[in-house]
Amino acid sequence: MSEREVSRRRLLASAAGVGGLSLGLSLVPAGANAASSAGSHIRRAGGSWENVIERSSFSSPSAFNRSWKHLYPWNDRVDTHNGAARMHADKVSLAQGVLTLTATRLTAPDGFSQNAPYAPLWYLSGAVHSKEPIVVDDRFPEYDIEGEFRTQTGPGIWPAFWTTGIWPVFPPESDILEYVGDSTNLFNTWSKGANGEELVERERVSVRDPDAWHRYRVRMSKQGDDVVLDYYFDGARKATHRGIGWAGAPQWLIINLQMGSWASGLEPLGPDWSRQPGPSGDTYFRARNVWVRRMRAR
Repeated sequence: MSEREVSRRRLLASAAGVGGLSLGLSLVPAGANAASSAGSHIRRAGGSWENVIERSSFSSPSAFNRSWKHLYPWNDRVDTHNGAARMHADKVSLAQGVLTLTATRLTAPDGFSQNAPYAPLWYLSGAVHSKEPIVVDDRFPEYDIEGEFRTQTGPGIWPAFWTTGIWPVFPPESDILEYVGDSTNLFNTWSKGANGEELVERERVSVRDPDAWHRYRVRMSKQGDDVVLDYYFDGARKATHRGIGWAGAPQWLIINLQMGSWASGLEPLGPDWSRQPGPSGDTYFRARNVWVRRMRAR
């Protein structure tokens, strides 16, 4: 990923994410967009809803293979990103309608990530992504994406359920579930400003027990060249953001269990960077009833 991507994650995981700027990244002030204070959803008449991913997609290997692929979607067989875990299909399992990603600490690092910040790979873990891209446009002006998840959290643990622009296009990105080293879920929306700077709207939701089943959801609605996003946690709307210029931009949906790096509170090449401290045993991230539907305009 680009150096800007590194800066993006540093902002995400640091105190600067509360209210600062970092290398071309800006937090959009609360209430800056009309959608952020309105509460939100754009009502349309005349469209019909269709399922892109069924709730049953984790019920069997054949159901999984109809909707999902292993690893990251940037290029063929990409197994690393911006953390300390190498992804492998063997770390993904299905049982009784539940997808489980397991991160296992190694006895020695398995090389280095090929993506900045080039962390030493102390973990084997799992990632999957949707076969069908998400494109909010005039043909499909609304998407509804949700799932039930439970995850271990804490230093070094970095699970996510998110959408991102088809590489090398970034943003857009919507983080529907993201815990970066603690028990605060981050609803993030990444856009690009008029001068090319990256903008983020963020809502932090403190979760008492992330390792119990909770429901995470985003509703996306086209509004001109933008996309309005409503974020929900356990059925309650927590935030409304605006994806600036998102209309027509294709995105992948990803579920992954990353480890280390920013989730360990580490700066590249700083103290403990080579060791990537985190859980010494296995770490689990589970998903069920993941569902994607879209409205087809008439």
